Amino acid sequence: MRLLAGIALAAAAAFGETIYFNAKVVTLDPARPIAEAFVVDGNRFGAVGAARALLQSASPGAVKVDLRRRTVVPGLNDSHTHPVGAGLAEADGEVPVMGSIADVKAYVKKLAASTPPAKLIFVPKVYSTRLAERRYPTRRELDEVSGDREAMTDNSYASVLNSKLLARLNITRDTPPPANGKIIKDAGGELTGLILGYQQVLGPLRASRQFAEEERMKALVQMQKAYNRVGITSTSDRGQSPEGFRLYEKLRRQGGMTVRTSVTYLIAGTGKPEDLTRQIEAFPFTTGYGDDWLRVGPVKTVLDGGILIGTAYLREPYGANTQVYGYTDPDYRGVRNVPRENLVAMARAAARLGWQMTAHATGGGAIDALLEAYEEADREKPIRDRRFTVTHGNFPDAAAIAKAKQLGVLFDVQPQWFHFDGPALAPVFGPARSRWFLPLRSMLDAGLVVAGGSDHMIKYDPRLAINAYHPFQAMWMTVTRKMADGSVMNPSERITREEALKLWTVNGAYLTFEEKDKGSIQKGKLADFAVLNKDYLTVPEDEIRAIEPVLTVVDGRAVYEAK
Repeated sequence: MRLLAGIALAAAAAFGETIYFNAKVVTLDPARPIAEAFVVDGNRFGAVGAARALLQSASPGAVKVDLRRRTVVPGLNDSHTHPVGAGLAEADGEVPVMGSIADVKAYVKKLAASTPPAKLIFVPKVYSTRLAERRYPTRRELDEVSGDREAMTDNSYASVLNSKLLARLNITRDTPPPANGKIIKDAGGELTGLILGYQQVLGPLRASRQFAEEERMKALVQMQKAYNRVGITSTSDRGQSPEGFRLYEKLRRQGGMTVRTSVTYLIAGTGKPEDLTRQIEAFPFTTGYGDDWLRVGPVKTVLDGGILIGTAYLREPYGANTQVYGYTDPDYRGVRNVPRENLVAMARAAARLGWQMTAHATGGGAIDALLEAYEEADREKPIRDRRFTVTHGNFPDAAAIAKAKQLGVLFDVQPQWFHFDGPALAPVFGPARSRWFLPLRSMLDAGLVVAGGSDHMIKYDPRLAINAYHPFQAMWMTVTRKMADGSVMNPSERITREEALKLWTVNGAYLTFEEKDKGSIQKGKLADFAVLNKDYLTVPEDEIRAIEPVLTVVDGRAVYEAK
């Protein structure tokens, strides 16, 4: 027997008045934080309050749903996903969780036996910070299991190529190092197989698989359903091209969306500043264009690299403890992709034309550079009302937090990295820098609006995906600050359960200018909510990560019901 015996699904299909009662409703409405019942009238919330009063005032045809003392929360909002790419990542079969070099080798061996001989064996998103050995595999280790096949592991920057692939690309010990990367050699001068950067050569290998529109549409639909299963009712797709926008528009016209989506327009920050300005001026829309299901989000560029691959742009050099990344370069600060003048030009154009702007900025140096560009734009036209954002923002120090508050800048953060990668990264950054690794307590105390997300890219499994997208697992991370090895990173930066829930509800709605329609259970707002199998506010702390929705409702209609 289902939790609600199918009643909720029937009520949603009727799209009339439905009263959900006998519940603990965590409304996130300051005027009434907890309620017993609420009304859904069409696709919006009606009255919220005491069960007896709402049941007595119900219309004759109202459907009444007993939630059996379950806890209800507003629909959850993941502020950073890549659902199309995530759905396509397992188009050829499940990508296993790889926690060691032995796991990587086993997967390569499996692919060697199951894929066509002429096809490249490509293993995506292999991060040394998540391997037990704290290093990448070598080409010799790939050779042992790839047979007479070309093979590579990859994470979009650091790639390991086996000997056969190196030979075809004519990369030898005598190949000059590229200006945009490194070819790693061992103590004897032999190639290890690890290549950093070198996009002009490795980029085509990463893009070797092409997908038809119907495959991409299927992936998007399946991924939205997967998000519904964990209570996600809204998200921000954080990087799309015009082709991606058209895919969403087609699904919206077909009435097939089950996750409300704000779509970010991604542009390169290269070229001349005036070219970037003209590119933004040429867009036929601005942030907010659309409807309750699909809307245009911010314009975005990628300012630096990443903390998992040793290319985040830091305030000072990485130093001596970079072996986990496969290189030793004590003077290296990371990658900065966008010159100052280009970043300022983008910010000014965005502010002038009514866009919200964000940029991928992971390292402290990148955060500072982005805030400086925002400050330059603010001198010409105030940006506070445009809610400019820092995406990722892993290391905001006290000065950066203060400047962000002054400018009204928001943060879109992902707690997965300090949890999964903190044990490997703490020695790299050292105590002083690690002190500012996602300092949520300091950010919230300063009055910053911080939205929670996942940066989900690969795998359907919500807890094992890269990066894991289960909201309650992420909330648990922010509440406990526990890392994958069981230790606690900077316990003073813990936040409360209520604050964590707001990161995935109220704050996510504010990030997309939708706080009047989403983020809390209040009369007049869109009827998006999740019914949980445990009480989020009272379960033992370590059980937060195990919470599962038993019912997810979007626009007044059930989109997921647990068996």
